[in-house]
Amino acid sequence: MVTGRTLVAASVGGVTGALVLGGFIGLGLVLDDRVASIVPVIVLSVAGAYAAWLVGVIVFGAVRGGPNGQEGEA
Repeated sequence: MVTGRTLVAASVGGVTGALVLGGFIGLGLVLDDRVASIVPVIVLSVAGAYAAWLVGVIVFGAVRGGPNGQEGEA
């Protein structure tokens, strides 16, 4: 069942993932100017896509919380 909390968590996770991806691509573009090659942009874009997905999933889970909004037990 999709709730308002799940939609908010998906939005926050998506925005966070997009920021991470943008940061990696930006770093690749900075390195591109230094080494005069497109390879850093490609490598960091691929690594950034994975990092963005991973961070987005972590943020989604943290914002959504457990079932019925309860925190997990350690």
